[in-house]
Amino acid sequence: MLKRLKTRFALPAVAGIGLILLVLVVQLQPDLQHDIQARPSVPVNYITLERHSIRPEIIGFGTVKPDLALQAKAEVTGRVTFINPALKKGEIFAKDTLLLKIDDKDYQLALKQAEADVLANQANLEEMKLVIQNNEVELQLAQEKLKVRENEFARLSQLRKSGSVSQSQLDSERQNLLQQQQEVQQLKNKQTTLPSDLEVMKAQLAIAEAKLERSQRDLARTEVRLPFNGRISKVHVELDQYVATGAQLFDASGLDKVVINAQFTMEQFSLFARGFNQREINLDDLQNFSNMKTMLASLGLSAKVELANGKFASWPAKVERFSDDLDPQSRTLGVTVSIEDNYRNIEPGTKPPLLEGMYMKVSLMGAPRDFIALPRFAIRDNQVLTITPENKLKRVRLSEIQTQGNLALVNNLLMPGDRIITSDLFPAVPGMDLTPIVDQVSQKQMTQWISSSEQKGD
Repeated sequence: MLKRLKTRFALPAVAGIGLILLVLVVQLQPDLQHDIQARPSVPVNYITLERHSIRPEIIGFGTVKPDLALQAKAEVTGRVTFINPALKKGEIFAKDTLLLKIDDKDYQLALKQAEADVLANQANLEEMKLVIQNNEVELQLAQEKLKVRENEFARLSQLRKSGSVSQSQLDSERQNLLQQQQEVQQLKNKQTTLPSDLEVMKAQLAIAEAKLERSQRDLARTEVRLPFNGRISKVHVELDQYVATGAQLFDASGLDKVVINAQFTMEQFSLFARGFNQREINLDDLQNFSNMKTMLASLGLSAKVELANGKFASWPAKVERFSDDLDPQSRTLGVTVSIEDNYRNIEPGTKPPLLEGMYMKVSLMGAPRDFIALPRFAIRDNQVLTITPENKLKRVRLSEIQTQGNLALVNNLLMPGDRIITSDLFPAVPGMDLTPIVDQVSQKQMTQWISSSEQKGD
């Protein structure tokens, strides 16, 4: 019994003594110190950033379409009597080339009849003018006769009072006076109505002349000519075929100009458009611009076009207009650019003609702006590794990055003179010591890339 009691009290005493010894050991142990010399400095390659004047550029894609597209239709009815032997799909014709004719016999007859109607109405009009002139002369003569009759009647009336003439003579003169008055009145009435008749004649002549002009136009419409320099894309008619008004004859597209509606993402376009603020246009300024193209030119916009596969040379292009809405499927913004006279600058094997449906890469360039330029490969997850003046590592998270070829362009968070790391570094611990080494190769590449960007659009 006594032995059990000793064992029960001995175990807690031993545990307490052990705990006291552990606390004393921890408190008496000297503090651990970080050995700076234990972290060696890591060598890294770097380049020094500079500010450059660069034309911002964004890339979009679109298909070629002709600026002019014609669906030629018959404007008169008849049988096709002539078709240009070369009127085939893919053939090229100059402006005003005769491509086909429709039987014009009926239209020749209609023209002759219209010409005769015009001549007849012209003769009627001239005759009416003579009638009016004659009426004026007749009225003057009748009025003079009336004065004579009035004087004679007055003389006979005086003589009748003295009994020198009979009553029958006076009555006879009165009858002559009344007849002359009636004649004068009739001529006056005719003078009133003849101008209206003249206007009717003029209207009839105008109608006849309109019919003549329509007959001439119908006759001219029997010959179908190409209204511009163009390429035939489809032929719908054959020789001796009867065509009605509105029947399709052929389709053609213009050669002088093609357009491309290139699509750009809203993200890249919104960054690109930041530079427009430097040339802000208000509503008052719009009165100084004749069209959208002039306004866009004032913003310093230009473009170039090349095949999407990049196998051929590029074409300079003009910025025509912006789309008024987003593409409902891709949610992209369209910018229409144009290329003129691409057929005149064909280089076989190097610069082919731009045909409808070609898929093109469009580079849209803005006015020169100041940017901090750095190589794209130095950015990972929108971050760059920089070297502080104390040669320590610092991470910088970037925003509003514009990519342009091998370059990344920024306007904030980085400054000229900042040093960014161009070599791989793992692990990259902020604050770690670095041994900076100038990256001559990357610096030379940057010089070449920046020089290329500065020369674009010059």
